[in-house]
Amino acid sequence: MSLHPAVSCVLWVFFITLVLGESCFSQGRAQSKPPPQPIDQELQLAKTKSLYLVVDTTKNIVFLKARGIPLRTFPLTQSAWIGAPLAHSTIVQLNTKDPLISPIPITPPSDSSSESPPEEPAKPLTVNDMPNHYELAFQENLTILVQPHHLPSFWENMVHQIAGWGQRVAARIGTWSGSRQYLVLSLDPTEAQALYWATIPPMTGLVILEKATAK
Repeated sequence: MSLHPAVSCVLWVFFITLVLGESCFSQGRAQSKPPPQPIDQELQLAKTKSLYLVVDTTKNIVFLKARGIPLRTFPLTQSAWIGAPLAHSTIVQLNTKDPLISPIPITPPSDSSSESPPEEPAKPLTVNDMPNHYELAFQENLTILVQPHHLPSFWENMVHQIAGWGQRVAARIGTWSGSRQYLVLSLDPTEAQALYWATIPPMTGLVILEKATAK
């Protein structure tokens, strides 16, 4: 027995409405899902055997941790975003450091047949040899710009301010395409050098950013 065309039309409209309503409900549930909590994200990192960083702008501090235990803290003088910040706390993986400095300089072997005096062995670098103005690029399209808050020498501070201004302009231009996001961390010069020493690609990190301000 065939249904009346009007009844078939009503049933078809009801079926389409039911399917679309379920789809919108499922999408709404997916969109309303709360972002992961920092404590749960750090628990993932603490279960590994590797060192990791926690950049906590809510407390203005960076932690170097292993299995959840802080090994070193780096107090921040200030943290600020250039452009739009990340949407929520995010696990990131360090890709590169710029400039890249190796703790032990690699020198070519000397030619024993030459008459030149033998070169002294290369002196391993220390924390004091590390830069205090650099970039940390992460695979998640995030770049952290590390800079000293203030240098003691007037001319050093002047050069630092000019370099920082140029870096911020370049970062601002980089955000126009929406391809990268930039977070500026200001530390004391010695703390910035120590943080450079502690960051070794491809280590992982957690960025907690609720109180970082936009620039």
